Amino acid sequence: MYMATGSAEGDQQLLRIVMESRLSDRSEADVKMRGRPAEALLHELHMHQIELEKQNEELRRAQQSIEESRDHYLDLYDCAPIGYLTLNCAAVIIEVNLICAALFGVTRKELLNRRFLNFVSPEGREHWSRQFANKFVNRIIHGDKPSCEVALKRTDGSRFHARLDCLGLERAGQPPMVRIALTDITERWLAQQHLAAMVESAMDAIVSVDESLHIVLFNPAAERMFGLPAGEALGKSLEQLLPEELRRVHAQHIHSFSSAGAAKRNLENRSGMHGRRANGELFPIEASLSQVEVQGHKLFTVILREITERKRVEVALLETQADLNRAQAVGQIGSWRLNVQRNELRWSDENHRIFGIAKGTPLTYETFLSIIHPDDREYVDRTWQAALHGAPYDIDHRLIVHGAVKWVREKAELEFDAAGQLLGGFGTTQDITELKLAEQVLIEADRRKDEFLAMLGHELRNPLTPIRNAAQVLARMQSPEPQVCWAQEIIERQVVHLTRLVDDLLDVSRIVRGKVALRQETLLLATVVNQALDMARPLVEAKGHRFELRLPERPVWLRGDPVRLAQVLLNLLDNAAKYTPEGGYIELDIGVGGETIEIKVRDNGIGIPEELRPHVFDLFQQGDRALDRSQGGLGIGLTLVKRLLEMQGGQIEAASAGPGLGAEFTIRLPALVDASTAAGGAVAKTPSEMARCRVLVVDDDPAVADSMAALLAIEGNIVRTAANGEAALALARDFRPRLVLLDIGLGGMDGYQVARRLRAQQGADEKLCLVAVTGYSHEEARARVREAGFDRHLVKPVHPEAIYALLAEIAGLYPGEPE
Repeated sequence: MYMATGSAEGDQQLLRIVMESRLSDRSEADVKMRGRPAEALLHELHMHQIELEKQNEELRRAQQSIEESRDHYLDLYDCAPIGYLTLNCAAVIIEVNLICAALFGVTRKELLNRRFLNFVSPEGREHWSRQFANKFVNRIIHGDKPSCEVALKRTDGSRFHARLDCLGLERAGQPPMVRIALTDITERWLAQQHLAAMVESAMDAIVSVDESLHIVLFNPAAERMFGLPAGEALGKSLEQLLPEELRRVHAQHIHSFSSAGAAKRNLENRSGMHGRRANGELFPIEASLSQVEVQGHKLFTVILREITERKRVEVALLETQADLNRAQAVGQIGSWRLNVQRNELRWSDENHRIFGIAKGTPLTYETFLSIIHPDDREYVDRTWQAALHGAPYDIDHRLIVHGAVKWVREKAELEFDAAGQLLGGFGTTQDITELKLAEQVLIEADRRKDEFLAMLGHELRNPLTPIRNAAQVLARMQSPEPQVCWAQEIIERQVVHLTRLVDDLLDVSRIVRGKVALRQETLLLATVVNQALDMARPLVEAKGHRFELRLPERPVWLRGDPVRLAQVLLNLLDNAAKYTPEGGYIELDIGVGGETIEIKVRDNGIGIPEELRPHVFDLFQQGDRALDRSQGGLGIGLTLVKRLLEMQGGQIEAASAGPGLGAEFTIRLPALVDASTAAGGAVAKTPSEMARCRVLVVDDDPAVADSMAALLAIEGNIVRTAANGEAALALARDFRPRLVLLDIGLGGMDGYQVARRLRAQQGADEKLCLVAVTGYSHEEARARVREAGFDRHLVKPVHPEAIYALLAEIAGLYPGEPE
C-alpha cells in the first residue's frame, strides 16, 4: 500500500517506481530457476500470472482511490473560506481555488498560468518582487512560513487588501513551489487607516510602548506636547518623558496594570501627574492607559492631555469662588437654585449660614418653607406660586433660625429650556435683619421727629398769637405817635416772617414724607399772583425795591392748589427781595405759550455762583452766609418751591450769569386752554362793615386769650375768655356765644373733649360756630378737628383777616348779633 500525494502526476510516478521494483525482484528469481524442469517452470509462470493479475487489480483500485481522494481534496480546496493559490518559482499561478478566483473577480481558468505580479497594485509591485525573490523564497527553502500584507487589484481596476500566508513545497527532482493562503483584510485595513488618521490628527498626545517601555508610536500631538520629533522618540525609553521622581512609580503602575489584565484605566491628576518636555520643563497632564496583545506581545498605549490651562482656570475658578463666598459673607447675600422638576434645592455657603442649615443637608422646597416664620409662610408660598406663572418674585419675609427671628429679602429669576418648559429658578437671599432693625429705629426716630416738629410749631405759634394780636390792637388804636406806628409795623412784619419760617419748616417735612394733600381746583392765575404780591409787598417795600409786573392780556386759567401756588410765588418773591441789595429791581413776568404757563422771577441781586447753581433746590442749601450779609431763613424755601410745583405737574429752573449779576427763576405749569368757569372767592369785609358777635375765647395762655379778646372787643364784639375746659362749659351755658375760638392744647380737658361737650349742651335752636385754634397744622390734626365737631380750623398765629372773614360769614348766617 502507499499514500496518495494529492497530485495526479505525482501519484503515477509513485506507482511506476513500485512496479519497477517488483519486476526487478522477479527477474532475479527467474535466473535462479533456470535449469529446473519445464513443468515446474510452467507452474511458476502460472503463479506469476495470477500474482500479476492481483497486482493489476490492486493497482486499479489504488488509482481509483487516488482519484476519489483528489476529488475530495479539490472539493475541500474550493470550499475553503479563504483563497488558496500555488505559485511556482517564477511566481506563476499554477493552482487556485474558487474563493481566490472570486476575490479577483475572474474565473479559475483566467488566473492559471498568469504571473501573480500582474495582480499586485502598481505602487506595490517593486516591493512585492523584492520581497518574493529575496525574502519569501529564501525563507521558504529554510522552512519558514512567512506572511505579508499587500494591495491587490482586480481585472476591473478595483482594489482590495489581502494578507498572504506562505508555505513552501519541495519534491524530489522538482523545483520548489509556494502555496499561499490569501485572506481579504480590506475592512481591517480601512479601519487601520482610519485609526492611523485619527492618531495623526488627534489633539491629544498618543504614545504606545512595548513591554520593555520603549516607544513604538509617537503621534504629531505628542511631538508638539513634548517638543520632541517622533524620529528621536521612537525606540527610546518612556522614562525620558517623565520627571525622574515619577519614573519608578509609573513603571510600577504599568506593571500592576498589566498584571491585573484590565483593558483600560484612567489616570486622573489627583497625585499631580506631570510630563517632561525635551527642554526639561514640567507640565501637568491627565492620561488614559490601555493595553492590547499583538502576536503574543503586550502593547501599552497612553493618551495624554496637557492640562496647564485647565489648572490655571481651576485655580482662577477656585479664587473666584472663594471671592464670591467672601463677598456673599461680607454682603450677607446668599444664592440658591431650585430644580422644580426634581424638587432639588441648592444653596451657597452664605445661604446655609443665613438659614442655619448645615452644608450637605438634603434640601427641598419644603425644607425652605419649614424655616419661614409661620405668619409669613402662606404669603411666601403664594408669592412663589404666582412667580411660577410669570409674576415677579421680590419679597421680604421672616425666618425662624435657631429660635431667633431673621429678616431676609429674596429675589428670583425663572429658568426655561429651549422648548419653554420651566426648569426652576435662581435667586438671592439677603440677610436684612440689621437693616430692618435700623429701619424700625428710623421709623421711631421719624415719628419722634414729627412729634417734635408738631410740638415745635405749636410752641412757636403760641407766643406769636398774642404778639400779632397786640400789634393789631396798636394798629386799631391809630396812635398819632410815629414811633408807635413804626414799632407796630416792625412787630407785624417780624411775626409774618417768623410764621412763614415755621410754616415752611413743617411743610417741607410733610412734603418729604409725602403727607401733603393738595386741593386742586380750576383757578385764575391773576388771583394767585395778587395773593402772593399782597403777602410779599411789605418786604419788597421795606427794602425799597422797584417792582414790575408783566401779565398776559387775556385771563390765564389752570388747575392747582391756590394756597400752595401762592406759597410758591411768595417764596420766590421773598427770595428775590432778601438777596437783592436795597433799592434793587425785581420783575415778575408771566406769559403763555400753547398749553404751558411760563412765570419768570428776575432780580438784579447777588446772583448765584456757578458751583452752587445745580444745588440751589437742595434742602438747607443757601448762598453767601457771611455774617454781614446773612438774610436769614433756613435754606428750605426753594426746596419747598420745587416739590410743590412737581406735585402739581410743574417745573422750575434757576439761571444766573454769576455773582453780582442777579438771578432768574423760571416756572412752567400746564395751562387750561378751555376753562368754562372761574374760581370765585369771598371778599372779606372790613372791620367797619362787620356785624357784631358774641365770642368766647378759650386758651390757657392769658396773653393769647387777652390779646385776642382785646382785638375782637375793639371792633365792638362781646367777648368772654376762659382758661380751661370746665370754665368754658360754664360760661357757654349762660353767655350763649355764637363763635367759640377754642385752643386744642388745654390743660386737663383738651379742646377735643370741650368741643364734644359744647355740642352736647347746645340747644336745639342755638347757633354755634366752633373754631379750633392750634399750633398743629398737619393733616392728622385737621382730621381730629373734624371728628370732634369743629366747623373751622385756624393755625396759630391767627391772622386778623381770617378772624374778620369768619365774623363776616357768621354775620351772614346769624343776622342781628349781638343781642
